[in-house]
This record gives sequence, C-alpha cells and structure tokens, in this order.
Amino acid sequence: MNRNARLGLGLAGSLLLTGCFDVEQTLVLQKDLSGKAGFSMKVSLEPMVSMMLMMQRSMEGKEGDPTPEELAQARKDFLAKSSSESKPDPEQQKADLAKSLPAGVTLLDSRFQEKELDILAAFTLGFDDVHKLKQVRLDAKPAEGEAAGPPGPPNPFDTPFGDLEVTDEGGTFLLTTKATNPLEEQKEEMGGPEGVDPEMAKQLEQAFKDLRVAWKIEAPFEVLESNAHRREGKTLIWEYTLDSMKDMDPAKAAEGIRVRYKKG
Repeated sequence: MNRNARLGLGLAGSLLLTGCFDVEQTLVLQKDLSGKAGFSMKVSLEPMVSMMLMMQRSMEGKEGDPTPEELAQARKDFLAKSSSESKPDPEQQKADLAKSLPAGVTLLDSRFQEKELDILAAFTLGFDDVHKLKQVRLDAKPAEGEAAGPPGPPNPFDTPFGDLEVTDEGGTFLLTTKATNPLEEQKEEMGGPEGVDPEMAKQLEQAFKDLRVAWKIEAPFEVLESNAHRREGKTLIWEYTLDSMKDMDPAKAAEGIRVRYKKG
C-alpha cells in the first residue's frame, strides 16, 4: 500500500507515523443520545523526514546534526518518491468508509487534503445511538494480492471512538474515554517491552514537540462533574500537549476524559 493510500480518509486511522500531530475529536449529543461525531487529524511529516535522515547518517557512521543542505535533499527525495506513487481516488475512499460503518451510523462529510508534507484527514458522522460509535473502525484489510503489515501494538486511531463509554446510572449518566498519546504509542511500537533507548526517545520527543490532542463534547444536559480543562457554553474541552501528557502522573492519565450529566 503506498503512502497516499495509507493516509487516505478511509484509512486515516491507520496513520501512526513520527510527525507533528494535531488530533481533534468532537461529540455533539442530543437528548435521546443521538448526534454527530467528528474526527480530524493534521499531520506534518517534516519530523519524519528528519528522523529518517538521522537514522541513515547513524548507519553510515556520521555524527552530529545534519546540515541544512542534507535536510533539503532528504525532503526533496521524499517528495519525489511520494509524487511517483499512485494517488487514491477520494470518492472511492469516501464510499468505502461509508460502506464500512455500522448500522445507525452514517457519513455526513469527509475531507482529505495533502500539500507537500502536510496532510489533513477528517470526517463527520451522524449516529442514532452514541453506543454505536464504539463499532466504527478505520483500519482496512489488505487489498487482494497485498501482504498484511507486520504485527504490532493496536493503533488507537483504528477505532477512534473505541474507548467511549456511556453508562446509565439512573438519574444520571457517565461518559468516559481515553486521551490518546501518539508519542507513547510510537515508543511502544519502536522499542517493544524494553522501550526505546534514551537517544531515540529524545529524537521522538523532538518529532512530537507540536503534539496536540483534543476532545470537545457538547450536550444539552446539566453537568454534575467533569475533569474538562475548560468550558465554552455547553461544550466541554480537553486539550493535551506533549508537555502536559509528560507531566501527567499514572493516576491522572488513567482517569482520561470524564463527565457526569444529569438526565432530562
């Protein structure tokens, strides 16, 4: 599967590369727990090009940072390779995504844009029951004649709402989900159980320095309690950066995103 196909809208969830991530998920609930859900991912692959160059230089026994000329050439080579690959059909990707959705969930809108090393993949879903969002999958089976990728840890973007839980408590309901940390996922994938070495960890943190992960939840219910970072009208907002994720203790990280609403 070529890079563009892998980054296409229908396969947005299969993207877990070293790059500057800006991921935002939204949920707009109605009183009957129907509504709309959105997912957008903006990625800059500039850091990935730099990391690939650093690895290449290391294998060649070169020390120190690459020169501006080396970086420019690496970027040029990456773009040249990308432009030579076949481009996916956006309409076919949209149709495939719509067809893959569970009953009761529909594709309302989708976008896929690519400009040099900057990529945007986004979609909006409509649903008749919020519980059905857990069934939405963005990973795709290999095409006929195409080998499956190597085994590895689960990609959190394959199921963007897979951790969403809405628990009925009688007069209230509790909504929880996790805040995905792409940096830690990448460290786990590259280093396995033993983790990555300190030098690689430093490079990864540099690559993810502009990381942003956000959740926005709007609902017509009274908020009884939440751990949202801020509120704008009826919308609760959680926003994480690389620094804030690094500073979270294990208990805070495990708490994730949490809000309790009063019914009615």
